[in-house]
Order: sequence, then structure tokens, then C-alpha cells
Amino acid sequence: MEVIRDAIYHEQLARVARIKADASTDPFLQRRLREAAILHERTARKMRRAGGGGEQS
Repeated sequence: MEVIRDAIYHEQLARVARIKADASTDPFLQRRLREAAILHERTARKMRRAGGGGEQS
């Protein structure tokens, strides 16, 4: 159960990073935030695979 919570946390971090990237006017900051979002999404997927739980909401 804790692995799923950790994966959700990383998904939320990715979501917030994308929202901030959309709100920013600086193209360099937008790119860095989107790159961070991708890394958080990858981490979340890796945690879900390692945890064995496939439930998503």
C-alpha cells in the first residue's frame, strides 16, 4: 500500500510541475519543469511496477 501512495505522490509532483510550466513565461523554466515532470512520472511508473499493485485511480 505504501508503494502506491509513493507513486501517487510522484504523479502529483509531475502534475504540479506541468501546471507551473504552463503558467510560466520563461521558456527555459518551462522546459526544466517539463523535464522534472517526466522524471516524476517515470519514477511513479517504476514504483507501481516494483510494488506489484496495478490499481490506478
